[in-house]
Parts: sequence; structure tokens; C-alpha cells
Amino acid sequence: MNFMLFLLMLLEGCLMLVIFCVGIIAIYFAFNSSFLRNAPPVPSNKKIKKAMIESVAQTIKKKKHQVIMDLGSGWGSLLLPLAQQFPNHTFIGIEYGCIPYWVSKFRARKMKNIRFYHQNFFNTDISKADIIFLFLLSHLMKKVSIKCQAEAKKGTLLYVNRFLIPNITPEKEFFLGSRYDTYYIYKIHRNGKNKKKSED
Repeated sequence: MNFMLFLLMLLEGCLMLVIFCVGIIAIYFAFNSSFLRNAPPVPSNKKIKKAMIESVAQTIKKKKHQVIMDLGSGWGSLLLPLAQQFPNHTFIGIEYGCIPYWVSKFRARKMKNIRFYHQNFFNTDISKADIIFLFLLSHLMKKVSIKCQAEAKKGTLLYVNRFLIPNITPEKEFFLGSRYDTYYIYKIHRNGKNKKKSED
């Protein structure tokens, strides 16, 4: 009887510890202004993720070496499958959130062709990227578009999940069922001088 009571108390203590930890994390995110200004880690729609991975795979399998970046890489779910399939290409994930960064870094610990960095992607050098993944909140798309057009090299492809880049026409649009199941491919032209919709 005493042993059962001990187990119950132990389980109760573990539960309280979990609740406490979750509360601390929630408070941290609630009051962290940098977290609120940037996109929180949101899982990609499985259908879109699969389609984007397959599309990029078809593109890079014809190339000797490509640099693929994910700005806001979250848990690494886009880069890791590609890095496993294409060991001769370089994959770089940029993630501001501590927990998804460490999780993705742990998942990639045995892979030499993929690196994750814990930093704000607006401070990241993207000039060597051949392909860039973007899945951000809509209010960030204009700002990240300005960065990509100013800093990305000519010919860089932007794979954009769900939210359109304002005032720029995508090269391709993919609708996989609804407006929530969409992604777009943009291409960087002469030093960012992409066509605006009003000019088409």
C-alpha cells in the first residue's frame, strides 16, 4: 500500500514538473518580442511539403552542386529528407526558435551536408543560395522579399509556402486542393529586378 502511495506521489510530482516547464516556455514565448515579430514554428501541410520536396528533388538531381536554404527551418522537415537523398548538395537551415533549432540539429547530427544555425534569418547571408524555402507569416513576406531581391543571386528560386510575395508575379503556382494547399515558385532576376504584377 505504501509503495502504491509512493508511485502516485511520484507521478503527481512528475506531472507538476511537466506543467511547470510548459508554463515557463509559454511565458517565455508570450513575452519574447523577437519571437512575436518573427514566424513561430508552424508545421507545413504534409501535402505541400511532399510536393515541394519532390519538386526540388527533380531540380537539383540534374545539378552537380546546389545550396538549398530554409529561412525559418523549424524542425528541419523540408531539408532533412532532401539532405539524405542528395549527399553532394549543401543544405542550410536558419531557425530563431531555440527548441526547433536544437531538435533539427540533433536530427542532423550524423549528416555532413546539412547545417542548422540559430539566428534571425534577416541577418543571414543568402547570396550563395540556389534555392530558398520560405514559409512565413503574411506580414513578413514583403520584408523578406526585399531581402531576397537585394541579396540573392540571379537565378535563385524561391519556394514559397501558402503566402504570396506582394507585387511580384510567381514563375509557377501550384494549387493542391484549396487556398491553404498552395505553394509558389519565384525566380530572382537581374539583381532583384523582378516583374511586378502591374507591369505584366
